[in-house]
Order: sequence, then C-alpha cells, then structure tokens
Amino acid sequence: MDENDIKVFVGGATHYFQHVSREPAIVQVPYLISHDESLIHDYTGIIGISGNRRGNVYFTAPVQMLRILLLVQGETETTEQNYSDLVGEIANTLSGNARRDLGKDFMISVPVVLQGKPEQLLLAKNSRSFVIPIQWRQYTAALVVSLEK
Repeated sequence: MDENDIKVFVGGATHYFQHVSREPAIVQVPYLISHDESLIHDYTGIIGISGNRRGNVYFTAPVQMLRILLLVQGETETTEQNYSDLVGEIANTLSGNARRDLGKDFMISVPVVLQGKPEQLLLAKNSRSFVIPIQWRQYTAALVVSLEK
C-alpha cells in the first residue's frame, strides 16, 4: 500500500458520511499496525480482498455511532440486526468505492459482520496495515486496510 491507496480510502470515508448524514466526518491521521494487532469496536464489517491485491478491509464502530447513523437515515428500529446490516453496508460501500479507483482487479467479497470484540482479528502478514480513524460527531470509528500487492 502506498499514500495514494490510503487517499482513496480516506476520500471514500469522508464522502460516505457527508452523503449519508449531510455532516462531514473528520478523518484523522492514518497509522500503521502490525498483522497481530487489532482495533475492534462493538460491530465490525469485514471485506475480503482478492485479485491484484490480497487481504481485507474492515470498518468497525461503536454501537452508539451506528444507532445515530440509523436514526439520521430515518430508521427508527435500532436493533442488533440493523446495526449488523449497517456496519456491513458501510464496509461494503467503502471497499466498493475504492474498487472504482483501484481497478476491476480489486475484487471484494460480501461482508462478514462480527458483533462484539474478538480477542484478535488477524491482518495480512505480508502487508502494511493502516488504521484510518474516522470521527463523526463525538464518535470515533475506524477503517482498517490490510492489503498485500
């Protein structure tokens, strides 16, 4: 991964929140983590990546942030199922938007959603994995990009 790849994901995240909520998200400075570190909030949507790159991209957020995002979108049922659907949708949208810029050989899977905090979520071993912190309102989520070329 290089700086341009990170910019693709940063741009996608800021666009998503602006489009969905009409409120900008503040993307904080991305930072590196090792393959055996993980950053997990209450709900996590994971997208597997294959093709010209391999690894995964995941979006993880606290339940309070997801609840407000649902309400902002007009959804009044704030259920575990709706939280799971939303976090999977965000992960899928951010990865799909990146595919537009990274090319048709950037293949994405359907999202896998985790509720809760597993002890560890392993990242691609032969990659530089980046955490992209996303602050929206008073909540902080993260987009984690772990790709090998």
